[in-house]
Amino acid sequence: MKNLILTAVAIAIVIAIGSAAKPYWDKYWIQKEIEVAAVYGTKNTLDSTKAFLLGKLKEEGYHVREEGIFIEKDSKNTVTITVRYSDKISIFGNEVQKLNFTLTATEKEIKAYY
Repeated sequence: MKNLILTAVAIAIVIAIGSAAKPYWDKYWIQKEIEVAAVYGTKNTLDSTKAFLLGKLKEEGYHVREEGIFIEKDSKNTVTITVRYSDKISIFGNEVQKLNFTLTATEKEIKAYY
């Protein structure tokens, strides 16, 4: 009986740690998607870059609203993308903490000469 209780407590702790780490795990992968979109944006328009990024984020299952995406492009084709979104830490269906993230990526157009 004691082993059963210890096993249940250990499983609950693992689930709680996994739930607490998930928003930060998602943040890492969203940052990678933003970097890819910034590279894409150096060769494309702002609207197509935003559509590309939204499509990638929805495809991966991230809930980032269009209003939270800001894209800037200068005359040298340097693209800066800033994404603001909220996530939460929920353990066993109870919201423990709401997190606000701001992610930024900047990429310059690379012109290769061969």
